[in-house]
Amino acid sequence: MKIQITNISGHQTSKVFAITLVILMLPLSFVSIFFYFMTPEMKTNNGEQIPGFPFLFFAFAPLFYGVMFYFMQRLFCWVYNLVAKKVGGFEFETSE
Repeated sequence: MKIQITNISGHQTSKVFAITLVILMLPLSFVSIFFYFMTPEMKTNNGEQIPGFPFLFFAFAPLFYGVMFYFMQRLFCWVYNLVAKKVGGFEFETSE
């Protein structure tokens, strides 16, 4: 039996993908934070210490990527729904 997907729920799909991405990014974030603390202090030529921007970036990266991915996935679902109305959606076959 052939089944065609003609509409994708933007919010639900985006929410699931964004949460999945946040969970997948957490280990990478922890590894990055670990290496950040292992590096020596970075200083300017005048001897001033550089603020801890990279630490905050690594700490909030999973959240940032999750939010950005949510909006990009919503855009993808919206465009997919427009295209699927004109030419049809993804098609796959199932069997029992």
